[in-house]
Amino acid sequence: MKRFALMLTIGIMAATVTGCGSGADQSTGSNGSASRDAPTTQETGSETGMANPWVDCTREEAVTFIPYLFKEPDGATDAAWSRTTDEPPIVQMKFTLDRLEFTARAQTTGDENRDISGMHYDWAVSEDVTLAGWAGGNMPARMHRYAGSDEYADLCTWFDFETGVSYSLSTVADDLSGFDIQAVAEAMYDAEGAEALMNDADVAEHVPMDVSDCTSLKQIIDKLRSGSGYVKTVISGTEVLMVTDYLFDFDGGGSLMAVDADVYYVGDDGLPKYAGYVSAGGTSYPLAIKDGTLYVGANPYMKKMVMLAGGLVVDEEASVEYGTDGSETYYHRSDVRDVSADENGQVPDDTVLTGLFEEYEEAEAIKFEVVK
Repeated sequence: MKRFALMLTIGIMAATVTGCGSGADQSTGSNGSASRDAPTTQETGSETGMANPWVDCTREEAVTFIPYLFKEPDGATDAAWSRTTDEPPIVQMKFTLDRLEFTARAQTTGDENRDISGMHYDWAVSEDVTLAGWAGGNMPARMHRYAGSDEYADLCTWFDFETGVSYSLSTVADDLSGFDIQAVAEAMYDAEGAEALMNDADVAEHVPMDVSDCTSLKQIIDKLRSGSGYVKTVISGTEVLMVTDYLFDFDGGGSLMAVDADVYYVGDDGLPKYAGYVSAGGTSYPLAIKDGTLYVGANPYMKKMVMLAGGLVVDEEASVEYGTDGSETYYHRSDVRDVSADENGQVPDDTVLTGLFEEYEEAEAIKFEVVK
C-alpha cells in the first residue's frame, strides 16, 4: 500500500472517536456510486430526490459524448454503460473487478473541476496523488476513503484541464483494507484513445477562455480582447457562438475568416455551455458551414462536425496518410454512425475524401465580426 494506507489508519481512529460518516448520511444509489442496482434516483445523504434520467448506452455511444474516455480495466467483468439525458451528459460505466463493484463516471465540465461521483460521505481521509498514464503520467487526482463499522467507501476524482472533462471512480464494500483504488484508475487509462486524440495537437493543447462568470452569450463576446472575432450561426439546429483569437482576410475583399474557434451554446438552464474547439489546417481552409454542418479541414483530411447532446462530434471524417515510399492509405471514420471502413479504419481509395472536399467547396466560409 501507498502512503494513503498510513493516512487511513489515522483517519479510522479519528472517525471512531468523533463518530463521523454514519451510513445513514451516505449516498449509495445511482448518483451515490457503487450501487448494485441500476441507477434510477438521485440521492443526497439519506434523502431521495427527483428521478435521474439515466438511459443505457454502449461504449461506442459514450465516446460520442466524452471522446477522451476511460476503458474497462483488464480482468473487469459485467461492464454496463449508461448516461444521463441532460446536457452535457454524465457517462457512467459499472463493472466488477476482483469481486468489488465499481462505478466510473465522466462529464465535460469545461473550466470547472467538478465532483460528479454523487457520493456524500464524511471522508475519514483524503490525499492528493498523481495518476500514471493519464496526462502522460502527470494527472493530479484526489483519493478519499470512508471507513465505517460495517461499510467502506473509496473515491478517486481527477480533472483533465486540456479536455475539460471531470472523472470519478468509486466503490463501496464491507471491507477495503489493503485496497488501492488508484491502481484501478490507472488501469482504466485508454492509451489508444488518447493517442488518437493527441493526433490533433492543436485541439489537445488548447485551453478555452474561462466563461464561468457569464450568464449569456453576449457576456462572452464582451470578454473578448480587441482584434479577436465572433459570429453566431446554427449547427445541427442549435444556435451557437463561435469565437476566435485569430482572423484573416481570405480573399482580400475584407471578409474576416478563421481556421480555429471555440464554440458555445445556451443550455436548457439558460446559461452558456462550452461545446468544443475546432481547428483547421491552415488559411487555405477557413471554417465553413453548409446545411447546419460545420466543415473543418486541411490538405490531408476533412471533417464534418455536428452538435450532439451539447457537444461537437465528428459526423464524418476522411483522411489520407502518405508513406515514405509514395504510397497512400485512406481512412474513414465517424463518432456517431457506422462507416464502410475496415477494422483499422481504412478504405480502399480516395472516394470518400474527394467527396468531402467537394462538399467543402460548396459550403460557405464563415465570416466573423471583429472586436473593436
